[in-house]
Amino acid sequence: MKTILAINGSPRKKGTTAAMLSEVLSFWKGTARSIHLSDLTIGHCYGCLHCMKHHGVCVQHDDMDKVIDAILAADAVVIGSPNYYYCVSGLLKNMIDRSIAASYRGIGEYTGMEWHGWKPFVGKVCGFVICQAAFGGEKAEGTLLCFADYSGMTHVGTVIASFGGKTLDDFPDYRDEAHTLAQRIQAALQERKQ
Repeated sequence: MKTILAINGSPRKKGTTAAMLSEVLSFWKGTARSIHLSDLTIGHCYGCLHCMKHHGVCVQHDDMDKVIDAILAADAVVIGSPNYYYCVSGLLKNMIDRSIAASYRGIGEYTGMEWHGWKPFVGKVCGFVICQAAFGGEKAEGTLLCFADYSGMTHVGTVIASFGGKTLDDFPDYRDEAHTLAQRIQAALQERKQ
């Protein structure tokens, strides 16, 4: 059974981002796990390079190791964020910044550059969910695409959902898009198996 990890980058555990992630998981055929970043303590990256000099061990001892381990244990990852000022939430950007430590664990695919270490999440398939009031989600998607590329994940799709203060119940088409995203992720994993 394939495992998918949903990472909710919204500070709201019952908002539209969480609802869309749940919708993707509801169509998943396999094991599903969720992480709400708002439940975790993840400090800001200091840029101190401790992780580079100590095989991926961060100088901070907080919940970020749990997140990295959860990503490594999953076959696929679906990441959700609200669109804040045409970017991902601060919670999610902080997680992305801190994930750099995984690049120095010596796993994945070596980049050929000491300063960039390895692509630790090679072999993981990912999809994104971006929720917004109106527009600009494509710019937030750009941040997530950089994260996927840098860490070695294969991106197969993004759902950008504009709610304008309404809920998922008001937009049945977004349920269909969530279903399609789940199918794309599963299809990509199936292709790798063959």
